[in-house]
Amino acid sequence: MRQQIESAPLLHHLQTYAGEHRGTESKPYDRPDHQYSLERFDHTSSGTTTITSNGLRHLHTDTPFGEEIACTLHTPQAGYARAITGAMCEYVTLRHTGIEYGQIIDNHDELFDGTDKEGLLAAIHPHFGDKFNYITRNPNTARTSDNIQLQIVTLLPITRHEIELAARDIDLLYEHWHNTHPDLLDITRPSTT
Repeated sequence: MRQQIESAPLLHHLQTYAGEHRGTESKPYDRPDHQYSLERFDHTSSGTTTITSNGLRHLHTDTPFGEEIACTLHTPQAGYARAITGAMCEYVTLRHTGIEYGQIIDNHDELFDGTDKEGLLAAIHPHFGDKFNYITRNPNTARTSDNIQLQIVTLLPITRHEIELAARDIDLLYEHWHNTHPDLLDITRPSTT
């Protein structure tokens, strides 16, 4: 059974920022505790593809409100984005735990051969703007924990040096990125160190 994005506000929100909905990429499992799919959105003007989860928000996890995850990379790298989002969906469903902004997922080895990325950072989206990260019950009021209906956590592939900076202090990593301007949507980007 294919799970649709049954929420018109969620579909509209994702299309507003991530581009045209191209359909369901995969539905890894059809078990009651694994009811999620991977959805693809292509932003043709920026040449990016975003793969989002659809359904994690319905799982019982330790998050204060519903959560979906996303990974945006350049369109030729969509397969990496799909693999990253799928793996983290499994992490969430098997552990029944959400992902927090600022969380580092350290793989202790390359995520994919030749990419030099050894982990992921759960972050706000680096290009879609702050409004992408939350869907509120009432968009005309201030964003508060009572008003948040859903958060979208973006997964950014990061290097060993970036993992170490973030582990010491997440602000060091953001300062490093501010100074070096890496293309965070390119999984094969060179190390900035």
